[in-house]
Amino acid sequence: MIAVEVATILECVPEFADRFLDLVEAADGDPGAPAVFVELADFVVTLDSRRPERAGLVARCLACVERVARCSDQALELVGWSFLDGLCPEDLERLHPWLGPSTLALAAQIEEG
Repeated sequence: MIAVEVATILECVPEFADRFLDLVEAADGDPGAPAVFVELADFVVTLDSRRPERAGLVARCLACVERVARCSDQALELVGWSFLDGLCPEDLERLHPWLGPSTLALAAQIEEG
């Protein structure tokens, strides 16, 4: 069974489906939501947000991350430790304009230790 948070990603970002299926195959089944959020971070980093056709996809990805950050009981683990912690400082700075308030609050929480 797919976690609600993973289903949210797949619904909002169908372009991520191939990467998700690769994870499923590598894990011989369910890779787990944390692994999916790590992979989503890698996916977002590969997008060139300066290109107008990619900026919308970046915005959708991070809107989805924000929805999970706002609504999930596992937000700290999934968004904080799996997604945000996987970003280097430069990528986090580049993506900052698209991060919502709940995501930014988790980022601050992680930064505090």
